[in-house]
Amino acid sequence: MSDPRAVAEATLARLGLVLEADAPPAARLAELASGPNAAALIEALGAIPTAAAAAALAALAEHGADRGLRKAARRALYGLRRRGVVPPARASSAAIRPVPAPVEGLVSAFDGRGDRLVWLLRPLRDGGTLLVAARLNEPGGLEQLDVAEVSRKEVRAARRALAEGAGLRLVAADWRVLDALLVEGDERAAAAGRGRAYARARTRLTAEPPAAPAEPVSARVRVPEGEEAERLVDGSSALLAEPELASWWPPRDALAPLLAEVEALEASPLVLSPAQQEERMLGIVRRAAAALFPPAPLARRLEGTAYVLAETGRETAAAQALAVAAALRARPERVSEVPLLATLVHRMLAHLLEEEESRQAEARRGALVLTPSELRARASSRPPHTRG
Repeated sequence: MSDPRAVAEATLARLGLVLEADAPPAARLAELASGPNAAALIEALGAIPTAAAAAALAALAEHGADRGLRKAARRALYGLRRRGVVPPARASSAAIRPVPAPVEGLVSAFDGRGDRLVWLLRPLRDGGTLLVAARLNEPGGLEQLDVAEVSRKEVRAARRALAEGAGLRLVAADWRVLDALLVEGDERAAAAGRGRAYARARTRLTAEPPAAPAEPVSARVRVPEGEEAERLVDGSSALLAEPELASWWPPRDALAPLLAEVEALEASPLVLSPAQQEERMLGIVRRAAAALFPPAPLARRLEGTAYVLAETGRETAAAQALAVAAALRARPERVSEVPLLATLVHRMLAHLLEEEESRQAEARRGALVLTPSELRARASSRPPHTRG
């Protein structure tokens, strides 16, 4: 038969808990006591007749995560006392504290303005949920922060409303990664004179030091390389079929100079050949792509959106977004040559020109003085006159 103490020590080794002298590592002990291995932990400690095991059980008996755990720890500690093993006098002063309930993280893809939503949720002792809801901009930083105590039902309803009303899907992500992004956004907001809103809210979530900021990474997809990456970049216009990217349009005021340049080209008195017109338009598109989509922020938006695409079952689109992001980081000077951006600029141009033509037509509707082109258009639209 196996030695019970050897089995118990093997269990603790498997759980990553090392008992040193009479001072068990409180942080790891608290983590295990709050997880699915709590029962195995107490059983193992009760089979090891040492002061360190007794000290661990004494701490669990006083500050365990729940009543059942504390009761089990007291029984195991009683068994050690009967064998002549007692916890050291300072064991109670080194009592553990229960590990806070795990924080849950949710994140959305980026929109056309570079905004995304980040939610952090922590269960409260009374059954409610602490919700820290933020709107982060890339590269602007933290734009808005709301902190509230809500029910799980309210959280589900809010997620459903965002998905159905605004087309924003929130997907689960490592809360530590999102916390690091919020800390970074808070620092950017402070540098812009908007204060540090998240620094205050963060104390209600964690006391851990933040990680280095980085986009969440999905295990469902890898960053493409070589010929595969080139092929995905060449076909990147297909990304605009995804709802998350279909509206990646900059603010309207940023598009005004683009529209003015195109209108000036159309109104130019110079007679240009089709090839020359195409070359002039291509130059406008390239300048617009470089001005409207700075490579570094755009690469990060694509990486963040790739995570949401992957986590919602669209691995091919996610790989394509990652390929474009990698290309932008490697060759930022060629941003205007990425098919995704060229197509996006062309679509914006077509939409703006259509809107402007509609506006001008509406302004001239019913005018007494017609331009020659309008006169010809009206004449050609009338049916031919026939005598009765």
